[in-house]
Amino acid sequence: MTIKIDNPEIEQFFVNEFKSDVKKFSEFILMNLEKYKNKNEFNITPIDPAKNSYKLKFDNLGEVNEDANPFADIDDVSLYAKKLRESSWR
Repeated sequence: MTIKIDNPEIEQFFVNEFKSDVKKFSEFILMNLEKYKNKNEFNITPIDPAKNSYKLKFDNLGEVNEDANPFADIDDVSLYAKKLRESSWR
């Protein structure tokens, strides 16, 4: 195996730390890649959707009017927006 190193700092590190031993250097790289890979992965336990979900139940579904305008009581849009901004969490 041949390694071409274009960076003088890395080359000096290779010579000083590994005494130009390519096998030790490749093991070092693989070990650190494994650490990097493990560090950047999420440790998520999968959950069963059947056990962790439920159906929504609406009691008054027959009373819902699809044509109703929920903003019918708003006369001034800019005043309504201003009140929303003032009452929102900051």
